[in-house]
Amino acid sequence: MRTVDVSVKPETLREAAAEGLIRLKPETVKLIKENRVPKGNVLEACKLAGIMAAKKTAELLPFCHPLPFDHAEVTAELGESYLKVRALVRGVARTGYEMEALTAVSAALLTVYDMCKGFDDEMRIEGVRLTHKRGGKSDWFADLKGVRASVHAEDEKLEKLVKGFLAELGATFSENADLFVSVGENLPMGRELRGFESVVALYDFARDPTAVAKEVRVGRTDEALLLVLPPDEGKITQFFKTFGGLLRHLL
Repeated sequence: MRTVDVSVKPETLREAAAEGLIRLKPETVKLIKENRVPKGNVLEACKLAGIMAAKKTAELLPFCHPLPFDHAEVTAELGESYLKVRALVRGVARTGYEMEALTAVSAALLTVYDMCKGFDDEMRIEGVRLTHKRGGKSDWFADLKGVRASVHAEDEKLEKLVKGFLAELGATFSENADLFVSVGENLPMGRELRGFESVVALYDFARDPTAVAKEVRVGRTDEALLLVLPPDEGKITQFFKTFGGLLRHLL
């Protein structure tokens, strides 16, 4: 048994939302609305329980990564025969907050059950589900379909490796290219995209400080995007697996 290794993923802004409800007798709804439940204010207690549970998610679920988050919000809505809970969790991380949002909703609903079980034996929790998530690779990944690429490398093995990744992304190959890739040899950069280069360099340094000399350079002319990769199989593989889906946004 093991958790998923997310160490290769970049940290990005992520968000997840979930909801669920608990069916209640109309009499129970009335007690909650009038704040006459003996154990206290059900609406406020369930919201607090949800936020606390979101913080403890990794302790409850053995394969869930312990994630810090930057925002958690739980809301509660009373209907004629139910109480609905919604949770939103947001932060910058390598993996998503789906489990934190679902755990928040579940704990909030269980708190309602616990506070009302003494006088409502017909309560039923239902509809706990993820309603929204965003962030991570699924949001920003774009293929290279329709993009013409040209690859040059002295090492045939590395040239084949780069072409394999580009083909996997959907690119075709032509000397009249939209994307020129050079392995090991510098190209006249034109306008260098230093922001993107810095992101790649910081990512690389966090994983291998000794590899800072194996830099990736990116620039563009009026006609094409230029990419210079170090003659290192591991570095090339890491670049395409992590940042290959961003190349389309640079064209």
